[in-house]
Amino acid sequence: MKIKQLILSAVISSAVLFSAAAQTTLKIATIAPSRSVWDIESKRISQEWSQITNGKVKMQFMNATAMGGETGVVTKLNAVRPGQKAPIDGAVFTNIGIGAVAPDTKIFTLCAPFLFRNQEEVDLIYETFKPQLSAALSEKGYVLMGKFMVGWAYFYTKKPVHTIEELKSQKLSVGGMGLSDLSDAFKMAGYKCEDVPANKMLQSMKTPGGLEGFYTIPMYGYAGQYYKELPYILNIPLCPIICTFILNEKIWNSFSEEEKAAMMESIKKCEKNFVEEQKNADKEYLELSEKGGCTLVNLSDSELKAFEDALRQDTISMTQSGIIDEKFYKDILAVLKEYRGE
Repeated sequence: MKIKQLILSAVISSAVLFSAAAQTTLKIATIAPSRSVWDIESKRISQEWSQITNGKVKMQFMNATAMGGETGVVTKLNAVRPGQKAPIDGAVFTNIGIGAVAPDTKIFTLCAPFLFRNQEEVDLIYETFKPQLSAALSEKGYVLMGKFMVGWAYFYTKKPVHTIEELKSQKLSVGGMGLSDLSDAFKMAGYKCEDVPANKMLQSMKTPGGLEGFYTIPMYGYAGQYYKELPYILNIPLCPIICTFILNEKIWNSFSEEEKAAMMESIKKCEKNFVEEQKNADKEYLELSEKGGCTLVNLSDSELKAFEDALRQDTISMTQSGIIDEKFYKDILAVLKEYRGE
């Protein structure tokens, strides 16, 4: 009897230990603020992944700001010592974080102004070049899980802009979030750019000789009260602002093919939700800015064509900075020209 009890106890203990070992908490750093769309979607993904894996996976989303921002998160993706587990398993990054993790993605090329005309083109290029982006991330040990639209960047300016020359005559901030390399690229194309810390931008806009233009999404333009100092919005969505979710490749490969397929489907649903939310948010905050006294500057067809042609030439100049890859840019343009029937 004692032997049977001992065997039973051993079996139960083993089952408990196996169950505990089978449960994995994925620690994911995110730049998204709490109570944002991502906050809602992340909880949904966590629930769905838990269901898909029969409770094997629990996701813990952690604020990247508390880790020192995206650069701080990059260091925590790596183990402190060889053989140890890294402090976090994945991250939701802007292009800044992705570029730091895997420079060979040449991810900043996707920031070229007026490269895309609409969401369909963004989706086309991401799907076309996803193998290239994924391979660069895989080299560093990560899987590209998905992309999430945050908004489209517009130029807010002190004076109305109808031509590239009028835009270049104003002192601009384009670097955003500390990306001075992008500012340097614009300078190479003849733009007057100045890197101003985020906490001093509004003050600079109010100061004579300070900032006269800002490149940002409508939500930030309104929430930061920048629209009050820069009352003209060039009504061209010039650049999609996207966050990318990456996950440790070893962890990803620990799931079955069926699980991975279902988990990816969960991410795709999230991507679609973000697109709709982004469209609504951009529209809402542009309207709120108009009600607050802003003027949307609409270009004629000929002005728009001249603007696009000039930006395309300027982007070639920007490639000299190294942040935008000329070959990747031309490859993207070739796909878009075929898609547009140009």
